[in-house]
Amino acid sequence: MLYLILILVFGAVGTGFYFLYQPAQAAMQKNVFRQKEHVAHELEEMFIFISVDSLQKIKWSLSMVVAGVGLILTWEAKPPAPLIAAALLGIIAYWGPELFIIYLRKKRRAAFSQQLVDGLVLMSNGLRSGFTLQQAIDMLIEEMPAPISQEFELVRREFKLGVDLDVALRNCVNRTKDEDLDLVVTAIQITRQLGGNLAEVFDRIVAMVRERKILAGKADALTSEGKLQALVVGLLPYGFLFAMIKVNPDMMRIMWTTFPGFIALLLVIILDTVGYLWVRKVANVEY
Repeated sequence: MLYLILILVFGAVGTGFYFLYQPAQAAMQKNVFRQKEHVAHELEEMFIFISVDSLQKIKWSLSMVVAGVGLILTWEAKPPAPLIAAALLGIIAYWGPELFIIYLRKKRRAAFSQQLVDGLVLMSNGLRSGFTLQQAIDMLIEEMPAPISQEFELVRREFKLGVDLDVALRNCVNRTKDEDLDLVVTAIQITRQLGGNLAEVFDRIVAMVRERKILAGKADALTSEGKLQALVVGLLPYGFLFAMIKVNPDMMRIMWTTFPGFIALLLVIILDTVGYLWVRKVANVEY
């Protein structure tokens, strides 16, 4: 009877694997393809001309090098501490390039936001002097540095390829994710559809955007203490760990040489990260 049950169980597992293997493989390949498309799109938007395959090679190479260095540095520790350290460092290093891309994207969007007021003032002056909107955009591209000149250069290229100017500007908003530019583009679209003095509209928009920047600066100044507290509290457990390793290394070695200690250390890292992100979210004021 037991053999019959085992045969039925193995038969059911084999049948399920036969019918589910191809859909699961197709779904996995589709997910990987979407991730590659997303990463390639992110790199193109930031004018980083590197293929996704090359980025994968960089990630794996960096992961193996850092894991090897971690294994060498912790070789004298008791097992399985060297393997755990190498695995953790390798995982962190593997995701390091993507975290760096996120940092570059955030830095680029912040630089674009800072340049937007000057760019709008330049376009407003051009419109008051008799330029059309397309000519004002051309003047902004020639006079302003990157990244705002690069973004509006894409707007000009799309317009030359036959894309409507309103659609090209809306695509720029989708790339930059800038709320102030969203207001500008909406005002431009309304003015072009209903008519009106675009130069006067730009003057009002510039004043409004400048006030929003001042308000954002005040909000950042008022919440900077909370963000600093989140950083200090987030780093305290690691500073305490380093101090205890120096004071009593034999006792702290239990944290990475035993399974319960490793679980406790992993929980500390997870809870500390969640707490840091939570405090940062509380200190992030929406205006």
